[in-house]
Amino acid sequence: NNRSIMIHIKTITALSALFFIVIFSNSVFAQSEGMIKYRKNVMKSTGGHMGAIVDILKNGLPLTAHIVDHAHSINKNNKMTLAMFPKGSGLGDTKAKSTIWENWTKFKNAVDASVRESTKLVKVAESGDMNAFAKQVRATGKTCRGCHQSFRERN
Repeated sequence: NNRSIMIHIKTITALSALFFIVIFSNSVFAQSEGMIKYRKNVMKSTGGHMGAIVDILKNGLPLTAHIVDHAHSINKNNKMTLAMFPKGSGLGDTKAKSTIWENWTKFKNAVDASVRESTKLVKVAESGDMNAFAKQVRATGKTCRGCHQSFRERN
């Protein structure tokens, strides 16, 4: 009878442990999926602001006053980038390469470059010098492409 009770206790303990592992891993996966969705939206936003700037410049739109706001938005998004890639958030439907977490310093340097160039973008936008601004748009875009080439899977 004692042996039967011990078997039941061991079985219940094993099932409880398995239950907690399943719940925990589902929770981690769900959190990763949420983070992935969030960062996709922020990245799309950044691309939208950059595209809007290019549209204004390329098409000579009478919306140059909007450029400063778009530049600020890009800069603010870039400043949030590192926090959007916590460890364990590479699980799920993402194009983020594992090299982000394997070589965090290189990733951080790439993000820092993007923040630095988008900070300049804001300053040049505020100056009103459209020629200098167009050059800074290219410099900022180069940091975006560089990060995507190193840390983002292609389609």
